[in-house]
Amino acid sequence: MELDPATLEQTAVYKILISSVVPRPIAWVSSIDAEGIRNVAPFSYFMAITDNPPTIAFSSSPRAAAPGAERGKKDTLRNVEATREFVVNIVDDALAEHMNLTSGDYPPEIDEFALAGLTSAPGVKVKTPRVAAAPISMECKLARIIPVGNAPANLVLGEIVYFHVRDDIYDAATGRLDMHRLRPVGRLCGNLYTHVHDIFEMKRPGTTYRG
Repeated sequence: MELDPATLEQTAVYKILISSVVPRPIAWVSSIDAEGIRNVAPFSYFMAITDNPPTIAFSSSPRAAAPGAERGKKDTLRNVEATREFVVNIVDDALAEHMNLTSGDYPPEIDEFALAGLTSAPGVKVKTPRVAAAPISMECKLARIIPVGNAPANLVLGEIVYFHVRDDIYDAATGRLDMHRLRPVGRLCGNLYTHVHDIFEMKRPGTTYRG
């Protein structure tokens, strides 16, 4: 089958794209607004950019709207614009259901931590709280926001200024995190997710790989 995105409905393009780029890691982004109302929401357009300085990015698409209405910014994006900081929490098996609850489209005054029954913990270098039970949380200062596309989506780049890593997944001997103990959740398409349990190893042909 040959498909030209220029000839397809936008929804069809979206479905093909999110079904092709799989599995995707989930950035469970916590943020606060100017009044301090807490928000946490998942984003699966998420990636690491560079380690010097450590920088990650997630994309926030416009909020869904009723037919004929204008699509506005999601609360997370508005909060990051206002405070210039956020925290990315990593979702593991134990937190999957909580994460799914926070994926709903709620009014700005709703505290998603409370809605999903999540305990928050304070940041060290940011005012934004993190998900206390998350195996990894990365405190970020906003680096820049880049509008992309026709809608547009907004690519949010953040410099990591502090890591919170659960003790049992950190391997002090190698400096790596134990993927078998982390048990992260990946995003597929539609209502589908994946558990990262079946792990295999392939050594790189070079001897200078830092990972």
